[in-house]
Amino acid sequence: MRLTIQNLSMLHPKLFGDPTDRSRFGALAFQRAGHVSPTQIEINHNKLQAKAEIEWMTQQMNVLEVVARDRVTEYGAEAVALAYVHAKAGWVVKRICRRGESADWLMQSGRAWLALEISGTASGDALSRLAEKMKQVAQCSLPTNEQLAIVVAFDRPLILAANP
Repeated sequence: MRLTIQNLSMLHPKLFGDPTDRSRFGALAFQRAGHVSPTQIEINHNKLQAKAEIEWMTQQMNVLEVVARDRVTEYGAEAVALAYVHAKAGWVVKRICRRGESADWLMQSGRAWLALEISGTASGDALSRLAEKMKQVAQCSLPTNEQLAIVVAFDRPLILAANP
């Protein structure tokens, strides 16, 4: 599998015009952790192991002086997760979830709906974060066919994904 995080709006047309350049934040998060594009990323999806190559457009590191560290991690994780769910199963963004819906994104693939909860870590315990996010998305109030939690660990690099 090959993941490309630049130009997410081509994979997810509803992101076109979104003022948050998640692709750029994803690149910065990987570069901040010392990675260069392209790089191998481990995937653990419901305890099934895989590897992929992930690619991004190199960014100027001085941008990190003016943006919040947590935003780089958060939006970067969204870029990686949105690229991953599209490559894995053709999920496309329908909308960002609203406060209280217990998910970050509502996704669609054909007639199926997915509630997607995403988190990222610059370093630290990604497995504990995944457990938290699985509990959260399990409480999603939207009528979906599936719920999925994803945590992106930029230091390793690693994608953890699991259904509650």
